[in-house]
Formats: sequence, structure tokens, C-alpha cells
Amino acid sequence: MAAKDNKADFLIGLLVGGALGAALALLYAPQSGEETRETLKHKGEELADSAGDIYVKAKDQTTQLASQVKESTTQLASQVKEGASTVAAQVGDTVEKVKVDVATGYAQAKDVAAQKAAEVAEAVKIEASKARSAGRRAANDPATADESAA
Repeated sequence: MAAKDNKADFLIGLLVGGALGAALALLYAPQSGEETRETLKHKGEELADSAGDIYVKAKDQTTQLASQVKESTTQLASQVKEGASTVAAQVGDTVEKVKVDVATGYAQAKDVAAQKAAEVAEAVKIEASKARSAGRRAANDPATADESAA
């Protein structure tokens, strides 16, 4: 902002200085009063036209700059929205993958646990059967029962 203020002050100073210089030059020039007044009138008109041109240029540049800032802001906002949407979609996909992985892992763990439980149950049956057989043999053969007890 300070640079723009300095430029504006410089332009105003340039215009005022130019007008004063032109007025002093005309006043000290060897001309008649009528010619001097006519020259001052033309120089004043030129100065007014010049100031008007500078104003129009400054206004156009300001309008153009404002338009560029607005366009850049709109583009940036659009890019941010797109980026946020992309990130949100990726997070959603990742969450879904994790859900599937957890469900798959749970199902696999359940299957493995059921399989191991079946193996343990089978081993218990086998051992129980062996124990019953040993018990029957011991009941039928008292000598084997004494050896088994020892």
C-alpha cells in the first residue's frame, strides 16, 4: 500500500509542479497579456486533459487488478475445495479398506479358532478313549493296575 501511496503522491507532485512551472514560464515570457492568457488557457486545458487521462489509466489499472485478484481468489478457492474433496474421498476409501480388512481378519481368526477347537476336542476324545481303555484293562487285569499305579 505504501508504494502505491508514494506513486500517487509523486504523480500529484509532478502535475502540480508542471503546472506551476508552465505558469511561471508564461508569466515571465515576453508576450502580451492577451497572448499570455490564451497560452495559460490552453496549458490549463492540456493539464486538465492530462490529469483526466491519468485518472482513466489509474482507474483501468485498478479495475484490471481487482479483476485479476478476484479471479485468482476464485481459482484458489476451487483448488482448495477440489483438494479437500480428494482427501476426503481417499480417507473414505481407506476407512472402507480397513473395515474390509478387519472383517476379513476377524473371519479368518474365527475360522482358525474353530479349527483349533475342533483339533483340541478331537485330541481330548482320543485321550479320553485311551484313558477309558487303560481303565478297562486295569479293571480286567489287576497286575497291570498295580504297575500302572506305580
